Amino acid sequence: MNKFYALIAAMAVSISLSAQLAWDTEFTKDDFNNAQTVISKTENVSYDNALLGLGGGLKIGKIVLIGTYEDECVIALNPVGIPETLSFAWQGGSNGSLSVYQSPDHNNWSLLLTKEGNTISTDTEESLALATNTRYLKFYATGKTAVAFRKIKVTELKSLSASTDEWPFGSAMVDDADGVKSVTVNWTNIVAEVSSTDPHFSASLTSVGQKNQINQSTQLNIIYSHSEAGQHSGEIVIAGEGREVRIAVSGETKKYDQTLTWIQTLGEYLTTDRPMLNAFTSSGLPVQYESSDSTIAYVQDGVVQILCAGEVTLTATQPGNYKYNAAEPIAKSLSIRKADPMIGVTVDDLTYGQPLSAAQIHETLGQVPGSFAWQNIATDSLLDAGDYALTLIFTPDDPCIYNTRTLQVPLHVNKAVQTILWEEQPTQLTVGTPVPSTAVLSSGLPITYAYTECLLSIEDGIIMPENEGEVTVVAYHPGNNNYLPTTVIMTVFTIQAQPGGETPLEQLSAEQQRAASKFLHGGQVYMHYAGRVYDAQGRLIKNF
Repeated sequence: MNKFYALIAAMAVSISLSAQLAWDTEFTKDDFNNAQTVISKTENVSYDNALLGLGGGLKIGKIVLIGTYEDECVIALNPVGIPETLSFAWQGGSNGSLSVYQSPDHNNWSLLLTKEGNTISTDTEESLALATNTRYLKFYATGKTAVAFRKIKVTELKSLSASTDEWPFGSAMVDDADGVKSVTVNWTNIVAEVSSTDPHFSASLTSVGQKNQINQSTQLNIIYSHSEAGQHSGEIVIAGEGREVRIAVSGETKKYDQTLTWIQTLGEYLTTDRPMLNAFTSSGLPVQYESSDSTIAYVQDGVVQILCAGEVTLTATQPGNYKYNAAEPIAKSLSIRKADPMIGVTVDDLTYGQPLSAAQIHETLGQVPGSFAWQNIATDSLLDAGDYALTLIFTPDDPCIYNTRTLQVPLHVNKAVQTILWEEQPTQLTVGTPVPSTAVLSSGLPITYAYTECLLSIEDGIIMPENEGEVTVVAYHPGNNNYLPTTVIMTVFTIQAQPGGETPLEQLSAEQQRAASKFLHGGQVYMHYAGRVYDAQGRLIKNF
C-alpha cells in the first residue's frame, strides 16, 4: 500500500516538474492537447470547437467551456520561474458566469476573477496580478452558454537594475594599481551575463542572478586596468532574459615624461674614426639615432659608422613606449674629412736597361687598397745606373674614405752585366792579310784589345798581322756608367810570312766588289770579302 502511495506521489511530482506552459508565450492548441500543460479538464471543455447551436460566433484560437456542469480547465505553469501577470480575453453568454483561480499546489485555490456572462461579440481583455508562488491556473464556467478564453499568457516576473548607471574613474598613471569601483546589482528571477565593451574595464563576476529568487542584490566590482595610456571609455553590460543594465565607465591613463641627455661634443672626425655616442634617457629606455644622410654616416649599436667624408646631422631620439612619452630629440652636427692612408712603400732595384714600369712596388704599411703611379716621369723611361729620389702618387680605391698621397721613394738602378763571346776566330794569320775579329760584346760597346807583343794591330774590329811570330791578344771592356766590366778573354795568334815571296795579286770581279763590305782605314777605303781584305780597286793587299 505504501508503495502505491509513493508511486502516486512520484507521478504527481513528475507531472508538476514537467508542466510547461512557457513564460511570456500565448497559449496554443498544442498546449491544450499536451497533458503536461492541461493536467485536468471536464467533459465540456474543448479548443477551437465550433459548438452546435452557438451560431458560429466564437473566434478561432480559444478554450471553450460549456458551464452546464460547472466545467473547468486546469493549466500547470513552467516550474522554473516566477509568475507575475496573467492576461487573457474572453466572451460568453449572459446566463452564466466565469471565474479564474490560482494555486501554488493544485489544492489551495484562490479566486483571481469572477464575472457574469458577456453578451457582446467583442473580447473583454483582462490582466491579473499573480502570486509569486502560483504554479496552477483554473478557468471555470457555469451556466448553459459557452464561454471562450483567448490570448492566454502568463508573464514571468523578472527585474534587473543597478545602483548607478555611470562610474567615472578619473585619471591615473600607467602601471598604477587597478582602479576599483563597486556597484550594487538588484535582480529578481534572472541570470544575466556580465561583459565589457572596452578591454581596459572588467567586472569581478561573469554573471549575476539566479532563477526563482526575488528581490536579491549582488555586489559587483568594476576594475579599471592602467596597463595602457590613453582616454578610455566603455560600458559594463549586464544582460539576460530580455533585461539589460548598462553602466557607463570612463577613465584616463597617463604616461610618464622622460628626458634625453646628450653631453657629448661632436666636432670633426676622420673617415677612419668610429666615435661612440653616449646619449641616455631618464627612463632607461634605449636611445635611437637618426642620420640626415646615411650615405655619409649612420649609427649602429651606438657607434658611428662612417662611409664617406662630408657633413651630417645625427639626431638622438627616444620615441617612448606604453609607459613613457617620447623624449625631446637632440641633434648634433658631425664634420667628417678624409683620412690620409697609412702607406709605406719600397721599390725593388732596377738594372740598367729595364724600363721604369718593371720596378716592383711593395706596400709595407697600412695595406690600404689602391694603386700607384709615377709622377712626372714616363713608365717606359730607361734610367742610367745610379740612385734616384722619385715621387709616387697613391690613389685609394675608395676616394670617399682616403685622400690621395704623394710619396718620395728611393730607387737604385744597378749597372748591367756585359759579356764577351770570342769564338770561331782564325788564329793562323799571314803578315799583311787583315782578318775581322769575331769577338762580340753583349752591350754593343766597342771592345778593348791588348797585346803581349807588337806583332799586329786591331782597329775597328779588323786584325792586321804586321810581323811574324806568336802573340796573345786580350779582349775585354772596363765598364762605364751603366755597365760592369767584362771578364778577360784571351786568344793566341800565330803570324807567318807570305809564302814564296811575291805572288800575283788576286783581283775581285766587278760583281764581287759590289757584294764586298767597305770600310775606312787610315784614310783609305778597303773592301772585305770572303775573309780577305782588298783595296779600293778590288786587289788583294798584304799590308795597309
